[in-house]
Amino acid sequence: MNIKNVVLLALSLGAGYQTSWAQSVDDAFTFSRDDNSGSARFKALGNAQTALGGDISSINGNPAGLGFFSRSDASITFDYMHNSNGTSFLGSNSTSKKSHFGISQAGVVLALPTINQIKNYRGWQSFGFGISYNRKQNFNNTLQYSGVNNESSYVNSLTDLMENDATFRSDFKNSNLVELFANPENGYFPLAVERDNKDQYNDLFTKGAHSNIAISLGANYNNNLYIGASIRTSFFQYDKTKVFEEYGWTKRANEVAQDNPDSPFADPNSNTYKRFGDKNYELYDEYWQNTEGKGIDFKLGLIYKPTADINFGLTVTTPTWLTINESTEAFTDVDFYEDATSSTPLSSYESNLYSSQSEYYMNTPWKFSVGATKFHSRGLLTAEIEYVAYNTTTYSVKYGADVYGEINNGIKESLKGTWNLRLGGEYLFNNILSGRAGFNYFGNAFKGSEETNLNASLGLGIKLSNSAYLDFAVVHNYNSYSVAPYTLSNFWIDRGIYEPIANLKHNKTNALITIGTKF
Repeated sequence: MNIKNVVLLALSLGAGYQTSWAQSVDDAFTFSRDDNSGSARFKALGNAQTALGGDISSINGNPAGLGFFSRSDASITFDYMHNSNGTSFLGSNSTSKKSHFGISQAGVVLALPTINQIKNYRGWQSFGFGISYNRKQNFNNTLQYSGVNNESSYVNSLTDLMENDATFRSDFKNSNLVELFANPENGYFPLAVERDNKDQYNDLFTKGAHSNIAISLGANYNNNLYIGASIRTSFFQYDKTKVFEEYGWTKRANEVAQDNPDSPFADPNSNTYKRFGDKNYELYDEYWQNTEGKGIDFKLGLIYKPTADINFGLTVTTPTWLTINESTEAFTDVDFYEDATSSTPLSSYESNLYSSQSEYYMNTPWKFSVGATKFHSRGLLTAEIEYVAYNTTTYSVKYGADVYGEINNGIKESLKGTWNLRLGGEYLFNNILSGRAGFNYFGNAFKGSEETNLNASLGLGIKLSNSAYLDFAVVHNYNSYSVAPYTLSNFWIDRGIYEPIANLKHNKTNALITIGTKF
């Protein structure tokens, strides 16, 4: 299977051994996403923020919405997130879960009326100044799955790495789990039996968050034109640990002889074969990554009211210009046993510890959104469509020669621009209680892959007093996609050896509470 047909959300483990390849298409997508933080009210409305104002979310959403404030406002939003991943891998099903509680938004808006508003003159009626903290992304998640693979070995992937990395090649050739082809120009082949049952386990743990501080100014002109601008400083920390384990058998002499008849592994009488041929092995591969970044971006917004009951909105968001510091470590261990029941290794191999530290720049995509809101006597309906040009994400070097040309080409070849749709509605039951609902469709950023990403939301708003309010929301996200725990080159695919595919169903539920007061 061509990897372009897979949503590649797990870093190919081979990338961990090379400083210049620690960055990936996967990370470009991960760090470019934005969950559009919002108050419980806007989250319940499907987070459709482009054509609505008068909410704390406008600071980070459409800053033109600050022009709707007639009173100052302050609020805080608490968020509980629960991830549940159901995985089908090589005929086996597994489930992994992860939960997290925190603050997703907090902010204050100061409403600043002008003399025109006070005296009922035409012109600029008011200004709104806002500052808020917003959690754009929550990286906390656990993904674990396992199965029995009889089509390929993880060692196939490591031989691809040997082909591209001389340092790793000189190291891993001593593992006794690979051997040169009879024609050395073809590189190395696995001594692990590809087409025999192997137990494979893949564990991926991520944690951290991507947040920003937004400072915004909005203005109201004649109560029908609202404009605004934001400056946002981003900061994030992302920790990823990936562990891959494989348990299988090494090849018999006649199987090795098919690819290299002169190999000592092909001679059943050699000491090399007696130690490593037709033996049970355990392979353990670990990759760890810590990435920290900070950056800045700008957003411009506009809302136009042609009539009292209709809003049209527009936002343009620049790329976030990120400066990133990254550390990685990776190693591979192999133990050989006489058979599957033995507990004492006959021989062991430990690779070098491959570590790297790098500083680089990343520019995330441009984002554009348009929306409309229709008000009625007891509430409103709102919708927006957003375009995100993921294929314009780029890496660049901070110091020295630029080594990211091939990765940037890979981003253009693997990612594409996507359209996201958000719908929401609100109904006022009485002067105290309101109900809300919303729906989101997220486009697929990976070319040639199949992915479903939807969420639905419900919420309630309670007016506690003339100044205090309380909002609740529950948002459920369903994401179905496929992932490869490791990838193989066309050399192996042409030989009929394919990477295994895991089919995932990710369910994420967020419960939010916003507490606010007007003054």
